[in-house]
Amino acid sequence: MRLFEHQQKGTKRQMKKIWLYLAVLSVALTGGGCGFTDTPNELMRAPAADVNQQSINQAVMQFLPPGSQLTVPLNPTESSAVALHDLTGNGSPEVIAFYKTEKTDYEIGVLVLSQSGGNWKKTASFTGIGRELDYVDYVDMTGDGIPEMLIGWGGGDGLNKELSVYSLKENQPVELLKQPYSVMAVGDLAGNQEQELALVVHDNNNLVSKAEVYGPTDGKLSKWTEIQLDGNVNGYEQAVIGKASPTKNGIFIEAGLGAHSAMTELLILENGQLLRPLAGTREEMELTFKPYSLYSEDINDDGIIEIGIHTQPPGTDEMAMAEIPWISSYYQWDGKSGLKHMEDHFQSTRLGIDFRIPDKWKDKFTVERNPDSNSTVAHMVYYGQNGEQKATLLTFQSIPQQEWAKMEKSSEGKQTPYLVLSEQGKQVLVAIQPQKPDNLSSAALREYNAMLLTSDEIRQLFRPLKMQL
Repeated sequence: MRLFEHQQKGTKRQMKKIWLYLAVLSVALTGGGCGFTDTPNELMRAPAADVNQQSINQAVMQFLPPGSQLTVPLNPTESSAVALHDLTGNGSPEVIAFYKTEKTDYEIGVLVLSQSGGNWKKTASFTGIGRELDYVDYVDMTGDGIPEMLIGWGGGDGLNKELSVYSLKENQPVELLKQPYSVMAVGDLAGNQEQELALVVHDNNNLVSKAEVYGPTDGKLSKWTEIQLDGNVNGYEQAVIGKASPTKNGIFIEAGLGAHSAMTELLILENGQLLRPLAGTREEMELTFKPYSLYSEDINDDGIIEIGIHTQPPGTDEMAMAEIPWISSYYQWDGKSGLKHMEDHFQSTRLGIDFRIPDKWKDKFTVERNPDSNSTVAHMVYYGQNGEQKATLLTFQSIPQQEWAKMEKSSEGKQTPYLVLSEQGKQVLVAIQPQKPDNLSSAALREYNAMLLTSDEIRQLFRPLKMQL
């Protein structure tokens, strides 16, 4: 359960955010002794062998107010309701726990425990105004090597949040910064091996937006710079700091423009100022315009973040936007004012699939789906001579477990080659390789045969789809 966090984050990333969030909501702390409804050892994971988990469990239960309920931060995905970090730099970590009480829906409590003489004691306790805990992280924001507490208080969907940055001084929380934000990111923007903070603020009433960058200056956290952004957006959905090119880091900001459109804003820090290298004029279509949100990520694991933009496959011009099987095309910033294409992927939430399009398919394929909106079948199709020559290259199908056993048995002896790509939950995802087509010209057949994939190639090109939360 995502109730416990430690500085070593490797195991945390394996946890499933939704499952953990639902699980933690069922943990009520009631009565004078504030006991968990389940055994504490089942609710918390030991952070390391040298930490006494049982004593931490007991301490958290002892000091949480009666009627409290531990609450899990929504972001980042690996954050926890209970964390262990050295906030004072004395080599001994503190326990930090977040909770809500029955008294109010708009107050979140923070409990800090420290160890003395082998026992845990309450060092500090304070509250913040918020309906939900939007963000929690522990990052050195002043350059002294000691992490601060970054806590984002959220009021609910559609409302701006408020970030508080606390430093623990003489066992008391000192608020270094308090600022509103829509989305935020923490990372090494300046390339100086230190952590900077980026806040994006959108005023939906006045249609104005800005991005602010904060970082360490002479041992203090200060505002470095800001830049105005497009205020005529529905809202900002995500911000990430990462490598934008081999030599430059950037802030990738995802914005929703309307019911069916989105864009990505890239910001670069140059000589202490934020620049928008991809920004076009008001008369020009934004380079990163897309019909739906498609978040930036390092899609090819080269250490550089790519910007996702949808591409419409050929033969789909007459389809409604919601029916188009969009291809996810990923681009890197070229270091100037443009983008360079890196990879194409077929991604389907319905199938749970992320399939990288092989280079040998470029400009010679399309995607076809069954008209049924609930269909879990997608065909990758050879598309030659502007669609006059067509044949299936590969079929993906998601099948319920109980039906798969019957289908697998019935397919025996039919010589239909297939691969089981994943078995998640109650679904089996298979890739079905095609029979030799008999409707292609000799020239088209040669081209088609050159595009066919081996079983090993299919496995290498496939991965489960990362869900955007």
